[in-house]
Amino acid sequence: MSLYTRYRALFALSLTIIGLSGCTEQPAELSDGTPVPGGHGALALDQGWSTQTLERSWYASFGSRLVPYDWLAALEQPDSEQPFLQPDHLRQLGLMAQLPTEHNPGGYPVGFGRDVDTDGRAWVGLGCAACHTGELRYGEQVIRLAGGQSLLDYTHFTHRLEQALLQTAADEGKFSRFVAALTDQQGDTATLRNDIQAQAQRLSRLAELNASPVPYGHGRLDAFGQIFNAVSVDGLGIAENKHVPDAPVSYPVLWSAPHLDLVQWNGSAPNAGPGPLLQNVTTAIAVFGSVQITDATIGGYASSVDFSKLGEIQEEYYQLRAPRWPEWLLGPIDSAKRDRGSALYATHCQSCHQVADDSDSKRKLKAQLTKVDEVGTDPKMVQNFLGARVRTGILEGKKQAVLAGEPFGAEARAIDVVVHAAIGVTLRHPLAAIRDSLASYHSVIKAAIDDNPDYYKARPLDGIWASAPYLHNGSVPTLAELLSPPSQRSARFHLGSHAFDPTRVGLETTAQPGSSLFDTSLPGNSNAGHEYGTQLADADRADLLEYLKSL
Repeated sequence: MSLYTRYRALFALSLTIIGLSGCTEQPAELSDGTPVPGGHGALALDQGWSTQTLERSWYASFGSRLVPYDWLAALEQPDSEQPFLQPDHLRQLGLMAQLPTEHNPGGYPVGFGRDVDTDGRAWVGLGCAACHTGELRYGEQVIRLAGGQSLLDYTHFTHRLEQALLQTAADEGKFSRFVAALTDQQGDTATLRNDIQAQAQRLSRLAELNASPVPYGHGRLDAFGQIFNAVSVDGLGIAENKHVPDAPVSYPVLWSAPHLDLVQWNGSAPNAGPGPLLQNVTTAIAVFGSVQITDATIGGYASSVDFSKLGEIQEEYYQLRAPRWPEWLLGPIDSAKRDRGSALYATHCQSCHQVADDSDSKRKLKAQLTKVDEVGTDPKMVQNFLGARVRTGILEGKKQAVLAGEPFGAEARAIDVVVHAAIGVTLRHPLAAIRDSLASYHSVIKAAIDDNPDYYKARPLDGIWASAPYLHNGSVPTLAELLSPPSQRSARFHLGSHAFDPTRVGLETTAQPGSSLFDTSLPGNSNAGHEYGTQLADADRADLLEYLKSL
C-alpha cells in the first residue's frame, strides 16, 4: 500500500461533507482570440477559464521564494545596464514578458507569484504557470496556452539571476542604480549588499547541488531529482544523500491531468484523495521553497508552503480544457483526412491513449502504463526514480506516513522520504489542508500504486497538437517525426523558438540567439522507441496526423 493511499484515510471523514458546499456564479469564459491581459498582444484560446481565472492562476504563489519581490524589477542583466526583465532577454530564457495588471502589479513574467513570509517580507517565486504555460507564434501572432508546456530554460535562468545578483553586489554603478530603483529601500546599504550576496550564494549552492552533466535546455527539468535533493539533502541536512539530477523531462501539459487516475511521467502519483495536495506541496519545496524536518514529527514540519492558495489552484486546473486547433489562424483541418485518421487512431493508438471528452467537466480518465522495455523510450528517468535511495538520519525509526505505516530503517527510497516530508508539512496546517482538500475535491478513478513503477504513462491526447516537443524527455520536436521510424527523427536540433509549424505540427528547430541544442546521443536524451504507427504508409500517416490535430 502506498503512502498516498495510507494518508488518504486521514481526510476521509472531511471529504464526505463536500456535497454541502454551495455553488457560485462563474464569470464568462475566454473565447478564442481574446487578448491576454498585459500580454503584449498575445491571444488566448477557449480553455474553460475566464480572464480572472487566467490572471489568478498565472500569478499564484504556493510558497516559492526566489528573491525579494521588488528586487527582480530593479535588477540589470549581467554585463549590461539593460533591465533583467527586458522582453528579449526573457524570451531567450524561455519566459513570457508581461505588462503590469491587477494580479501582476510588478509586470513580472507569466508564472511569477508574490509570497509573504512570516516576517512580512514579500518575495517573488515560481508558481505552476512558469513551467505549465505554453506559447506558440505563427507569423506575427502569439498564442498563450494555459496549462501548456513552457520552454523555460530553468538552469540558464537561475544562472543569469545568480550572476545579476553577484554583479550588483560587486559593481558600484550597478549597485547604485539598483538602490535607486527600489521603491521601499530602508536601512543601510551595507546590509542590503550583504543580503544580495547571500541570495546569490543561495542560488549558487542550489546550482552546485543540482548540477547535471546533461544540459536541460529549454522546456525540461529533472523535477524528481531536484525534489529528492531538496528534501533528503537540504531538509534532512545529509550531504551524502545528493543525487545527480541528470534525467530531465518535459514540463507536462496540465489540461485533463487532474481528471486522471495517475500523474507524473512514470505514473507514480495517484490523484485520488489528498494526492494533488501532496504533489503541490513537494513542488513548492523543490522550487525555491524550504522544509525543516525535525525529530519531532508530532505537529508536522515547518515550511515555506503557502496553503492559502493550494486548493484554489488545484480547482482551477481541474476546470481547464485542452485548446482546440485554431483554424482561424493555422488553417482548416481536412475533414476527409481527419475521418480516415480517426479509424487509424482507433486501431493503432487508442488502446493506450484514451479519447477524452472535454465537454464533460467531471470526466474520469485512466492512464495506460506501459513497461519501459515495451515502449522502448529512454529509460533513464525511470531508472533514476527506482534507484534513488537515501540515508534517513533523524527519520530512522519514525513512521513512514508520519502517523501511520512501517518505521523507516537507516536507508529508504528517496520518494518515500519525500512523501513523508510532504505529509509532515501538511499536518503542520491541518485545517488549511482539509479546506484545500475540500475545495479541490473531485472523484477520480482510484488506482493502485506499484512499488516498482518501471513504466511510462500514456495520457489522453487532447491538445496534443499544442504539446511539442514530444516523448517524456522532449526528444522529438514534431508530431510528424513521432510518427516516423526513429532512424528518421532528428538527432540534433535547437529549442527556444515558439515558432509553430502547422504542417509537421511542432516547433521550429533552427538555431537562434539564446536557443539550446538538444543532442539525442546524450544519456537520457534518446529519441528511440514509441514506434506505434511508424510503419504506416505515408498517406495513412498524413491522415493520422490530421486527426491528431483535431484532438
